Amino acid sequence: MTPDAALEQVVRVEWGRLVALLLGRFRRLDLVEDALADAVETAARRWPRDGTPDDPAAWLHTAARRRVLDRLRAEAMALRKAPLLVVEAERGPGGGAMADPGGIVEDDVLRLVLMCCHPALAPEVASALALRLVVGVTTADIARLFLVPEATMAARLTRGKKKIVAAGIPYAVPAAADLPDRMRTVAQTAYLAFTAGYAPGSGTDLLRADLAGEAVRLVRTTLALRPEEPVLRALLALVLLQHSRRDARVGPDGRLVLLPDQDRDRWHHDEVVEALGLLADVPVGTDPLTESYRLQAVVGALHATAPSASETRWDRVCEAYDALAVVNPSPSVRLARAVAVAERDGTTAGLAALEGLDEALPTSHRVPAVRGELLARLGDRPGAVAALAVAIDRCGNAVERAHLTARRDGLLDPPSAR
Repeated sequence: MTPDAALEQVVRVEWGRLVALLLGRFRRLDLVEDALADAVETAARRWPRDGTPDDPAAWLHTAARRRVLDRLRAEAMALRKAPLLVVEAERGPGGGAMADPGGIVEDDVLRLVLMCCHPALAPEVASALALRLVVGVTTADIARLFLVPEATMAARLTRGKKKIVAAGIPYAVPAAADLPDRMRTVAQTAYLAFTAGYAPGSGTDLLRADLAGEAVRLVRTTLALRPEEPVLRALLALVLLQHSRRDARVGPDGRLVLLPDQDRDRWHHDEVVEALGLLADVPVGTDPLTESYRLQAVVGALHATAPSASETRWDRVCEAYDALAVVNPSPSVRLARAVAVAERDGTTAGLAALEGLDEALPTSHRVPAVRGELLARLGDRPGAVAALAVAIDRCGNAVERAHLTARRDGLLDPPSAR
């Protein structure tokens, strides 16, 4: 593995743990984030020249730690408080550990998520901060998940960080009695992290299995703390059903494999069985968030249990999306419903269901991609090519863009013309 590839991997896999370790010692978000970014920048310069270290994560942790200490020393000298600040920061591993009364949470990543989900922060700000700090999702991809412009999300993240520092929000694990109040925000954060891994909006990977898997682990770990929490049971069922198809989504040549064409023998059927058991225990209509996850899991279960793509119960899929549109009337739900309607009621009905989504999702490549596919089914090649051209222009993921390009080129040069 090249030094650049090693650095990219360690940042993707270990970013959240590194942030958690540094915050646990120094409790200064502003210093930790800057120091870790500086360490990554230094590694990008030095590793190609000096070689990849034996333990890349430890190298980054040490480099970032030194930078924080340097900053603390400079601040301490300015404030004439060096003995107090620096000595505490240079203690052993337990010297600056995060407060955790009773040892409630042992998982470092979950600790950091729980801290980000402080009730003083709005849920959407808490989730966005957790995605940025814990799993290193880019600001652009976070903006895509929240359906807002990148500049808006950047400002939101900045305000959130400033509020944490200015208001002195403690980075401490909440007491057991306070955990239930944070579960919903933790669940939303894990759901968004999984979405970022399962459908990256940018980059060269179709599926970030490491990030999606970390989100699954986070949900599972949180559920162990609150085993009877319906929202967590519904969410774990949902992500397991989606994650079970990870090995079948990419072909041997690295190309996207659509659901109807996937080799179902490559699905992780043990995860499907576990998810179905969890789903069976989630009560109907508990609350909007839980019901949203439950209904999405129902859709996943219908796909997972169909003997083949052609035997999918599209009538039941549409019923689930109709109910989901009531509790979660988002543009993304409407788009997914339009695809299901096209399968149940025909192409024309699917196109009709797309109406209004261009305005609701003005930067999404998936709306024109779906429209292009449906127009192709109707035999409208010029319309399909035009729609796919828009989708290609908007798509930031290399694998998806290659798939769309191949589909468009196939319409430009149909078999009969060769």
